[in-house]
Amino acid sequence: MANELKRLFLKVMFAMFSILLLVGFYGFIKGNRYIYWGVIISSILILLSGITAIFWIKLCKFCAPIFIRTLIKVSNNLSPIVNYLNNTRIIGPILSWCVKVTFFFWFIVLLLGDALIRVILSRATGIHKESGFHYSPVNASDINFQPLGLFENGEELEMNKRLYGDFFPHYNKKLALSLAMASKLAYEDVPIIQSELEKSGYDMNSFKPIAYRNVCGYIAEKDDNIILVFRGSNPLNIQNCLTDIRALLCKIESSTRGPMGLVHEGFYEALGEDLNESPPESQATIELSNASLVKTFETIFGALKTVMFFALQSMVTHIHDPVDHRYLGEDARFISAYSQATRWITKLCKEAEEDNEQEKNNDPGNERSNDVRQRKSKKCLYITGHSLGGGLATVFLAKLFQHNSPLLNNFSGIYTYGQPNIGDNDFAKIFGPEIGKKMFHHAYNNDVVTRVPMWAPYSNPPGNLVYMDASFSIYIYPPDPVTNLPIPVRKISYLHLSGILNLNVIRRMKNESWLRIFLRIMFPFFINDHFPGDYARAIREGTLERVIVGLPGQVGGFEKV
Repeated sequence: MANELKRLFLKVMFAMFSILLLVGFYGFIKGNRYIYWGVIISSILILLSGITAIFWIKLCKFCAPIFIRTLIKVSNNLSPIVNYLNNTRIIGPILSWCVKVTFFFWFIVLLLGDALIRVILSRATGIHKESGFHYSPVNASDINFQPLGLFENGEELEMNKRLYGDFFPHYNKKLALSLAMASKLAYEDVPIIQSELEKSGYDMNSFKPIAYRNVCGYIAEKDDNIILVFRGSNPLNIQNCLTDIRALLCKIESSTRGPMGLVHEGFYEALGEDLNESPPESQATIELSNASLVKTFETIFGALKTVMFFALQSMVTHIHDPVDHRYLGEDARFISAYSQATRWITKLCKEAEEDNEQEKNNDPGNERSNDVRQRKSKKCLYITGHSLGGGLATVFLAKLFQHNSPLLNNFSGIYTYGQPNIGDNDFAKIFGPEIGKKMFHHAYNNDVVTRVPMWAPYSNPPGNLVYMDASFSIYIYPPDPVTNLPIPVRKISYLHLSGILNLNVIRRMKNESWLRIFLRIMFPFFINDHFPGDYARAIREGTLERVIVGLPGQVGGFEKV
């Protein structure tokens, strides 16, 4: 990347000097001294600008190791002070609350200026080469979206099955990395998503973007695998935040399974219900007549009245019930995200069955090939998402249970990253141990989103907790084997040497982009740990240390795998 920037800089300098040389030569021939001196002054200014840019680049490169060494010294010196404050009963809690209040204040300021800030940030995020679209501010500091589409079983998964049998969670590290990238990709515009999926060998005829009001996602198929990806909160999007903060719990029931516990009201309603018919779109009809001068003015004023009323009604609708323009489609207003997803996935599954049946009819005698076709005809459905997207993914699976959907036969796993709590203990227990072995919610270090909402009766997300610390060590906590309740993630210490004062983070900063370092400085550690790029990096570079059965801190479970 650095060499490409250097070559680009030299090409720009060469092009500008070439243009100035031609202009100066033209002025010399014509004897125009204004052009001649103008070229000389411009050349000097460009040369000084180039020297200044090179100086600052070299200075930053020279100062980076000094900056990192300074942070390490500060971290080591502050460590005993922070440990002392954490053990105090008054000063420590007061300082901790000051940190929380300060962050909340600045977060509200950012929300109020979300539109302006997104416009400014989009100009500094870079452009995706294949599609020509700007990257999302969420991914601008880490624009790598590969690998995608890793569905084969890893060596760790096969070894664990042999050692521990079916009791061991069906965690696939390769698949977890691939779905983390897919969740990260969901924050981009649709052309970028299509380009990256096509690069990874996905069938683009199966691709479908999902848009329902302010909920977005996409579906794609590769070989016999289907992924359903929900996008997290669009950065600084106040409509997404309103969905997040509608944290009252609503009661859900199933006609076949009975009560299913309490679930986050905002997430549940955001997916919508499965409606058979779509309400008609609002339209306004205008009739004009020029039969007479009076009739002309009457119809003109009547048309203006209709237009004004339609505009006011539409603006109120879009403010109260917004649609994300980047995923906008004909289904975005009236067909729920749940309906769009289930109908499209069902269509893909039926097409596979029909192709298998046709092959079987063409070659009915080959029993071995029939068995292979039967296995291939059953699609594997994986559901994933980051942040809000992770919450929506889990609620989507709950809706499949609620409606006793045939797609449960295709469900092969759900991997979520940085998802918030979404329901109570009764909700967490409805999936049972068999489905629970395929459910994994990842929590990276001090990510605050994985700890909220924190009040009762909220419980941790169902299934297995996959915890990754700052050193990228990965620990899996299956649900309690007796009660099937999920294991809670440890609490955050707000007086802790995290972020740019954590030694593990400091050592990695030398390989990070300037924008990622800038974000680490600007945002508190418990927000920086929520970036989707850090989840993908922790899985890629991390090591699966233990699978721990029981509560955190207890001795036991499976040792290093």
